Amino acid sequence: MDMMFIRFLNEIKEPRVSELGGKGYSLTILMKNGFNVPKGFIVTSQAFFRFLEGNKLTEKIEKLSSEINEGNFQEKSREIRDFIVNGEIPRDISLEVESSLRKLNAKFVSVRSSAVGEDSLKSSFAGLHDTFLNVRAEASPVLESIKKCWASLFNERAVIYRIRKRLPHLEGMAVIVQEMIPAEIAGVTFTAHPDTGDRKLMIIEATWGLGESLVSGSITPDLYILNKENLEIVKKALGRKKILIVPSESGVIKKEAQKEEMEEFCLSDKDLKEVALICLNVEKVFKFPQDIEWCIMKNKIWILQSRSITSLEVRT
Repeated sequence: MDMMFIRFLNEIKEPRVSELGGKGYSLTILMKNGFNVPKGFIVTSQAFFRFLEGNKLTEKIEKLSSEINEGNFQEKSREIRDFIVNGEIPRDISLEVESSLRKLNAKFVSVRSSAVGEDSLKSSFAGLHDTFLNVRAEASPVLESIKKCWASLFNERAVIYRIRKRLPHLEGMAVIVQEMIPAEIAGVTFTAHPDTGDRKLMIIEATWGLGESLVSGSITPDLYILNKENLEIVKKALGRKKILIVPSESGVIKKEAQKEEMEEFCLSDKDLKEVALICLNVEKVFKFPQDIEWCIMKNKIWILQSRSITSLEVRT
């Protein structure tokens, strides 16, 4: 069937942020450049606007959005989220999602928000919108997760961020559905020091299991600081990886780490160098220092996301 609202990552010829959102756009670029990106599809921002229209929510949400300020944002954003979560996904969208899930042929998926205004050089919505991991790859749970991703455009932290940055509230939201990688190790790489701005250094953080424990701040990961020129280790610190997040029958669960897991580094020197090289290549593609999420499963390194480090000055 011809798809109006869905694009498969490996079939997108001319990626546009307005259609795929920031995260979806960068994943498409990574896949085009030969990086290991989990297979999947993007429910485009057009689907979000079609959903609003189908539920007669466009004018209501435009009105509420125009009234949002720092004094009432909690109440107004909750009202908008409720409208979205209680709306019904139009049949033309749900049929495309069902068909795409059959084509994807995965058992579990991750469902992730990809806002149109996020991950540019000027602003980063890192962690402000929702992600659902290890969702059963069936129409009902996936459609429910898509709606929750749309609603998360109006999460309180995202709304206050837009107010303070004077950004529009209704730029749109795409949603990425990808085969779930049940990671053994996950991590984040900054291809420049995010605090000092030093572009000669690379910071790598890693933990056992899924990266959720790391990005949510619930553990202290292993830390590696490398010289970008020769990949020599400048500093290495063992993290307090007390818990790990792993896939369950549906969703994810927290587990206490084994004693030996807490006492050893996640990455061998070989893995560390391999992750570093891949991340340097990602930086080359985007021509700007990157904040990269990755994971390792059965000795294969997957890139889950890459965004520009917005705390750095843009040098032209």
